[in-house]
Amino acid sequence: MKKIICFCLSAFLITGIFCGCSDKKKTSSSSKNESATVSAETTTESDEPIDNEGKQFLGKWESYKAYVLGEEYETEYAGYPLSAVAKLEVKDDKTATMIVALNPHGKENTFNFSWHIENIDGGDVLHLASPTDFYDCTIKQGQMLMRYGDHDDGTIIYLMKTNQFTVIERPTEPGLDKVDYSSFMGRWEAEEVTMEDTVYNDKLGEYPINVAFRLEMFEDNNAVMSIIGETSSYEWEPDKKDQLYMWRDYEGFTMKCTDGKLYLDDEKGMKITLKQVEKFSEYDFNKTPEDIPDEDIILNPEEETTT
Repeated sequence: MKKIICFCLSAFLITGIFCGCSDKKKTSSSSKNESATVSAETTTESDEPIDNEGKQFLGKWESYKAYVLGEEYETEYAGYPLSAVAKLEVKDDKTATMIVALNPHGKENTFNFSWHIENIDGGDVLHLASPTDFYDCTIKQGQMLMRYGDHDDGTIIYLMKTNQFTVIERPTEPGLDKVDYSSFMGRWEAEEVTMEDTVYNDKLGEYPINVAFRLEMFEDNNAVMSIIGETSSYEWEPDKKDQLYMWRDYEGFTMKCTDGKLYLDDEKGMKITLKQVEKFSEYDFNKTPEDIPDEDIILNPEEETTT
């Protein structure tokens, strides 16, 4: 999830190595020889204590402002509406979901987190965690401030409580569900790649061009693309009557198929022409020098120049 913020402007949120103990409320029970009335605010119908930890964080939150690299954004962020930066729902089962729509075609990506509360300097901090991302959230004056939990660049995303997330309407052509896109399906290998006005039709670095990019399209709206031996899963859906859109997180490609050739365009300067094959060419990627650019450098070259 960090890629798009780096790609657009910078890393998403701020670092913080927090330590502390949870602040769960404890209830006391009466002794066997005493009769006591247990408050409904501290017990359930089955006399189990209610866990109020993180109660103030529960619900839906939507970004409305961002502070990145010393600049404040209040109307849009990197060309996207601010509501697309983060739609966060914190649930009472210690899980949370975040929807990010910073994709060239506005495709939403949902990320799943677990959460726990840490008490820092007398205040509650909501710590969101997934296998790849960490966020620390605080509440001040009714708004949530979200920072990266493992990166420090001063960036803050501001979110407000909402009953319903903003829906961004994106009109599509009618009748796309009736178009036959079977010609897009199958296995494809690159025969030409254009990056920043440089055309590669023989090799990409030390790699033969046909093994540098390989793509397999499936009827179930999924796809797998291999970039220099590293595979990633994508989704696709009809974009126009003669065009599909394929995306993964914040990367995306328009796709057209003509005369047995598949044309991909990331709309940021990269174009790939692929030919259909029955099976992929065999190639031992381990024999290639390690200094060949990795997948991120190829898809997001600007990312490397700004770090």
